[in-house]
Amino acid sequence: MLRRRILVAVVIGPWLGVQVATAVGGAGDGDVDPRYAATIASRIGGKPVRLVLTGTAMRTKYGFSVYAIGSYVQEGVKVRNGDELARIAAAKQLQLIFERDVDGETMAQSFRESIAMSHPAPAYAAELAKLEAYFRSNPVKRGNHIWLSYVPGTGLGCRLAGKPGTMIENIGFAQAAWEVYLGRRNLGMAIKTGLTSRL
Repeated sequence: MLRRRILVAVVIGPWLGVQVATAVGGAGDGDVDPRYAATIASRIGGKPVRLVLTGTAMRTKYGFSVYAIGSYVQEGVKVRNGDELARIAAAKQLQLIFERDVDGETMAQSFRESIAMSHPAPAYAAELAKLEAYFRSNPVKRGNHIWLSYVPGTGLGCRLAGKPGTMIENIGFAQAAWEVYLGRRNLGMAIKTGLTSRL
């Protein structure tokens, strides 16, 4: 049964060209985390866009839950699998909801290692340095939300809810971020399968 819920608006600074808000329903699938709405209304690249949930998953490490992930893609965009979702040059977002506190240094190291699975150093050195600086300045607490936004033609937006965001203007780096979860070398098939469970 579809459970209706209201999500509080998450506003991403205008320099990112992204705004997130929604008032639609819960996911309605037993395997999908009910914290994620089935549809959200956003503003990406200065344009309004509706995004639909493609699935949810849980990132774990050493047997502990670290954060839940919800994957969204622009409504009407047809993708059949995780590889296509990672590559598609359309508005899309990943919402991370943290299950525990994570300090900035740990976040920075984790993201660098994840990107390196498909793009070993020194690939994206400048982009990673900017993202790492953001994470070090914004440690994550349990219950915090982070939005990663793929802005077509621009790059990757990153924002911890309630804090100023950052924009990394490199579309290749934005795609690399999606490959962490959905590419051929990813954080695990359970995550990839979960994030594509509604395709």
